[in-house]
Amino acid sequence: MAEVMPADFIHELHGKMSSTSNGYFYMSKKTGKMYFRSREEGYQKNQSPRQKWNSAAFAYAHKELHAIEANAEMTVQMEAEFEASKGKAPNGKTYTTAHAWKFNSLLWEWKKENPMEG
Repeated sequence: MAEVMPADFIHELHGKMSSTSNGYFYMSKKTGKMYFRSREEGYQKNQSPRQKWNSAAFAYAHKELHAIEANAEMTVQMEAEFEASKGKAPNGKTYTTAHAWKFNSLLWEWKKENPMEG
C-alpha cells in the first residue's frame, strides 16, 4: 500500500523526480497542500491469470504475424485468405485490413487451443 505524508517544505515539485525515485509529489485539490506518496510496490503490477493468458495469446499472435509478414509468399496468401473471408475473423468480427484480420484470427486460434483454466 502506498504511504502518504505531508510535504509542506516543498512548493515547486510535482510528479516523479527521477526514474529511480520511490515515489512522487502531488498537490491536493481540496486543501492545496503538497504531498509525497511513496510506492513500496513496483510500477509493474502483478498480472492476474487472465492477463497472463491474454499476454501469452498476444505474444503468439505477434510472433506469428511478424513471421508471415517477413515472407512475401505468406503475405500474399494471407491477403488472399482475407479477401476470401471478406474480412470476417473466426471471432465473428469483421476487419478492414488483412493485418488486423490475421492478428485476431491468430489470437482466437491460440485461445481455442489453450483454454483458460479456472
